[in-house]
Amino acid sequence: MRTVLPMHRLFFLIAAVALALTGGVSIHAEAVPLSKAEISRRELNAKYDKTNLRGQKDFVVDRSEEFIKLPKAELAGEFTVAKTAPTVKLKILPNLEPEYFSEKAYMAGWASWGYVTRSEDNHFYLGASDHRGQSAGINLYEYRPEDNTVERVLDVSKLLGWTDETYTDGKLHGEMGIMPDGTLWAGTHYGPSPTDEWFATGYRGSWLFSYNIHTHEAHNWGVPLIVHNLDCHKLDARRGIFAATGSYSGMFLSFDVNEKKIRFAGYPPNGWKWWPRAMLLDEKTGLFWGADSNDKPYRFMAFDPVLNRFKRYDVQVPANPMTNQQELLRGHTPYPDADGWYYWATLSGAFFRFKPDWEKGPQIEVLGTTWDKGRDTLQMAIDPTRRYVYYQPKGDNSPLVQYDVKTGKKKAIGFLQDYYFNKYGYSLGSQVYGMEISKDGSFVVIVDNGTFGGAGSSFGHPALTVVSIPPEERAIK
Repeated sequence: MRTVLPMHRLFFLIAAVALALTGGVSIHAEAVPLSKAEISRRELNAKYDKTNLRGQKDFVVDRSEEFIKLPKAELAGEFTVAKTAPTVKLKILPNLEPEYFSEKAYMAGWASWGYVTRSEDNHFYLGASDHRGQSAGINLYEYRPEDNTVERVLDVSKLLGWTDETYTDGKLHGEMGIMPDGTLWAGTHYGPSPTDEWFATGYRGSWLFSYNIHTHEAHNWGVPLIVHNLDCHKLDARRGIFAATGSYSGMFLSFDVNEKKIRFAGYPPNGWKWWPRAMLLDEKTGLFWGADSNDKPYRFMAFDPVLNRFKRYDVQVPANPMTNQQELLRGHTPYPDADGWYYWATLSGAFFRFKPDWEKGPQIEVLGTTWDKGRDTLQMAIDPTRRYVYYQPKGDNSPLVQYDVKTGKKKAIGFLQDYYFNKYGYSLGSQVYGMEISKDGSFVVIVDNGTFGGAGSSFGHPALTVVSIPPEERAIK
C-alpha cells in the first residue's frame, strides 16, 4: 500500500532536503501571498544567482587581477591603483527570514543600515533588518575572523517583544559601541515613517537595547525619547555616555549607560537642529561634534555631555572644491591620526580633515574629493598605525580607497563590483553602509547591500565582504 504524506509533512520534508542541498542555509518558503514586486524579485534572484551564492554555507574566496583593473571610468589625477590584488571573502548574511514579503512589506528585501563595530578581541558586530513598519525583523551578527564565521547572535525584534501586529522600527542605523565589560549598546530606527495609526496602537518611538558579547545577556531599555527615534548615535565607552539624535527633528539624547539614566533629552537652543547623519566623538575630551542643519550655510556644532551645553561655530562645513557645492556631513573616522586630525566627508563628496577645539572652534583643511568629482561616503576607518584611512564612495565602479595621511595620496585598493556580478550574478549595491578595519590593519570588513536583481541593483541580500590589504600596499616596519 502506497503511503501519502499530508501536505504539511511533505512541506517539511522538502524543506529538509533543501537545507541539506544548500549546505545548511534554508531558502525559505513563504506562508503568505507575495506582492507582485516580491514575486518579480524572486524571479530575478533565480535568474542571476547562477552559483547559488545565497545557499553557500562558507565564504567564497577570490583573488583576481580584475580587482585592480581600471574600469571604464577614468581616474582623477590624485588617485593611483594598487599593484597587488587583494584577496576577498564574501558571504550572504544568514537568517534573512523571511526571504520575501507580503503586501505589508515597505521595502523589498533585507539590508544593513548601520555601522560595523569592532571589539577588543577583534570580533566584528553588525546588523541587518527588513525595513518593514510592521512585524519587522532585526538581526545582530558577530563575525569571528579566527574561525571565519559569521552568525546571528541576537534576534533584536524578539528581545524587544515585537509581534506580527506590532508597529515597530525596522532597522539598526546608528553606530553601536562596546563598553570595557563587553556590553554593546545600540538603538533602533524606523523604516517607513510612523503615522498616527502607529501611535494609536502603541508605538512610542525607538528602542534602546544592550547585549554583552561575552555573557550573551541582552536587555531592552525601553524608549528613551518618546515620539522620537534613534537615527544617529555614538557611544563614549571611556565615560559611559550614549548620545543620539532623532531624524530631522533635531531632538538630542544623552544617556548614562553606567547609571542607566537619561542625562539630557531635549532640543538644542536657538532653533538649531543636529543633523542626524553624522556624530563624531572626540575621544580626548568626550565632546560630540556634528552640524546644524537648520539653515545655510551649514555650520559645525558641538555638545558637552558634562554641562549639557550646545555650541555652534561660525566655521562652515566645507564645500566640494570641484563643484563648490556645500552639503551636510557624512562618514568620518572614529579615531584621529597621530596629529589629532579626524577625516570626514560630506554628501557632496568633499573630503577634509577636522581637528576639534571647543573654545576656538574646529580647524578644517580640505583635502580634495572622495572620488572623481566627489561622491557620498557613509563610513570611514583608520588603521591602528593611524596612517591609512579607508572608505568606499557611493556609485558604480567606486573602489575601496586608501588615503595615506603622510603623503596625501589616494589609492584604489580594488574595484569589486564588476567582478562579483560577472562571476556570481551578485550586485554589491550602490553604497557601502558599514566598514571597519582589523586591529592589525591587514583587512577591512565591509557590509554590502547587494542583491541578485541585475547590474547596479541594491537591497535584498546583504553580504559580509572581507578585503585583505596586501602588505605591499601599506608600509610595514
